Amino acid sequence: MNDEQRQEIIRRLQQGEDLSSEWARILFPPEKREYELVYHGKEREEDIIANTLAVPLQKVRTFGKNGEGWHNKLIFGDNLQVMKSLLEMKRAGQLCNADGTHGVRLVYIDPPFATK
Repeated sequence: MNDEQRQEIIRRLQQGEDLSSEWARILFPPEKREYELVYHGKEREEDIIANTLAVPLQKVRTFGKNGEGWHNKLIFGDNLQVMKSLLEMKRAGQLCNADGTHGVRLVYIDPPFATK
């Protein structure tokens, strides 16, 4: 925020004027410097995740031998439900990368239709 903007805000507040929503980004700049798709009625990420049911993943087949504690997964299912399941597995420490770190290195969704 520059000095001119600061003085304008002070003047408006002293005169009892409301600040329009245009001042929100100046007063409260976003913490992260990324692009984001914004539209009316957009649900928060937290709400989408909370409202999505996780599904149990069932092992059908094993391909080859991998390192201890990790393996690749080929998952068939609804992408949003599978992502929720993977997130819960990560939080529970059930996903392990080849280098021993917890989590997932890559998720490839093909085709990416019906994504919420």
